[in-house]
Amino acid sequence: MIRSRKTTLTGLGIVAGLLVSLGASHAFAATPQVLITWKTSGSYVPPGYLGKALPTYNSEITASLEIISNGKLVDLSGQTIYWYLNNTDTLIGGGVGAQSITFPPLGTPPNVTTLEVELPYYPGGFLIHTVSIPMVQPQTVINAPYPNGRFSSNPVTVSALPYFFNIASPSDLSYAWSVNGQAGSNTENPNIAQITLPQGTAAGTSFGISLTVDNHNDSTQATASKNLTYQPTP
Repeated sequence: MIRSRKTTLTGLGIVAGLLVSLGASHAFAATPQVLITWKTSGSYVPPGYLGKALPTYNSEITASLEIISNGKLVDLSGQTIYWYLNNTDTLIGGGVGAQSITFPPLGTPPNVTTLEVELPYYPGGFLIHTVSIPMVQPQTVINAPYPNGRFSSNPVTVSALPYFFNIASPSDLSYAWSVNGQAGSNTENPNIAQITLPQGTAAGTSFGISLTVDNHNDSTQATASKNLTYQPTP
């Protein structure tokens, strides 16, 4: 049965408070290492991205708990574990052996969700540990692999890299490109823009590229812009 923090402590009085205080001191002396790891689902990142996918609108977070003591993993299968959100009495789950939990983050991005885990009956003392999880808005980047924003090729090609959209596949996204305020599209590869320079384009001509990426599923969007300069090879 899940018991909230209030249920665990209320009614035990001053003696319980003393026990918790003494237990926490003992736990500190034993220095167990509490680890909370987490991952998110429903937050797209492009292929090759080596960072961590961050939660966004309508995504879910799965968190797991491990404790290391004296260099060994502690068996938590018999321990009572409670999970809370945002340093409040918002109990989102728990029970005996509840080492992992899946939940939607609270609020709308950008914000930070604080996840707290409690082990009220851990040997030697009451254990509490928290971790902060950032929640982000969808983002996009214009990938233009030209040093210092200067290019000499014609046509010039750039691509969109969307991050943290809640989508099943990239086909759920639409891309709106413009160059110097003029809209363009690529029906075959909508995430790619190819700019063909008019004959006689002068060296030093700048091109302002703008991009808007829309998610068909929830109407979220992200924008990006980039300036490139034509610098022909001598």
